[in-house]
Amino acid sequence: MKSISSIKFIVANFAFTWLLFAIAILSGQSSKDFPAILFYIIGGCGPSLMALVFVWRTYDTTQRREFWSRAFNPRRVKAVWWIIILVAIPASMLLGVWINRLLGGSMPQMVSLHLLKTQPVQIPFFIIMMMIGGPLAEELGWRGILLDNFQKKWSAVISTFVLFLIWWVWHFPLFFLPGTTQYSWGLFGSMFWLFSMNVFLLTILMTLAHNANQRSVLTAILIHFSYNVTLSLLVPYTIQTFAFITTFLTLLVISLLTIKKFKKQ
Repeated sequence: MKSISSIKFIVANFAFTWLLFAIAILSGQSSKDFPAILFYIIGGCGPSLMALVFVWRTYDTTQRREFWSRAFNPRRVKAVWWIIILVAIPASMLLGVWINRLLGGSMPQMVSLHLLKTQPVQIPFFIIMMMIGGPLAEELGWRGILLDNFQKKWSAVISTFVLFLIWWVWHFPLFFLPGTTQYSWGLFGSMFWLFSMNVFLLTILMTLAHNANQRSVLTAILIHFSYNVTLSLLVPYTIQTFAFITTFLTLLVISLLTIKKFKKQ
C-alpha cells in the first residue's frame, strides 16, 4: 500500500500557498481587489489542491476510493456528531455572545446577517462561499492526509498539537495581506492570540470527530463550515465578544474530551 510523505506534502503545500500569498502581498493591493484576489483565493486552496495532486500521483484505485469516501460519505458520520457539528458548535458560540451581552458587553453588528435578511437571494451564494473558503479548500489536506499520516506514528494528542502548529503557521502571511480579517487584527494583539486559540480548539474538535467517525474528513469539513458561518454572521464583533465566544467554545471542547475517547480508531 502506497503512502504519501508528510514532509513532501507540507513543503509542497507551504511553497504553493505562501508563493501565491506573497504575490498578493507584494502587489500592494487589498485581497478584495483584482488580481490580488485571485492569488489570495487560489493560495488559500493550497492544502486541498496539493492533496488532490498527491492522492492522484501516489494512491492506487482502492486508496483513492477510500479517500473520497472519507471526504464525502455522510454514512461515516454518527448521528450525535451531526448534532455536535451543526447545533452544539454554533450554540456554544452564540451562548458566548449572549453571556457577553448580559454582562454589559455590546452585541455584534451582524452586517452579513442583516444583508442576508434583506436580500435572501444571496443566501445560496453565501453558503457556497463559506463551504469553499476554508472547509473544502483546506481539509482534504489537513485532515485527509496529515492527520491520518500523523496518527499512524504518533498519539492523537501529539498529532493534534503538531497539526495545530502547522495549520496556525500556514495562516501567518494573511496578517500581512490588506483586506483579510487577519490583517485587520494585526500581529500579536488580543485578536491574534484569540484566533490562535480558536485554531487550536478546532484542531482538537476535528481530531475527536475524525477518530469517532471512521476517519471521516467530512466531519472536519462540516466543523470548519459550521464555525465559519457562525463567526461570519456575527462580523464585526469586539475583542470582548470574541473572547467570550472562545471561552464557550473551550467549554464545549472540554465537555467533549471528558465524554469522548481521544484516540485513534
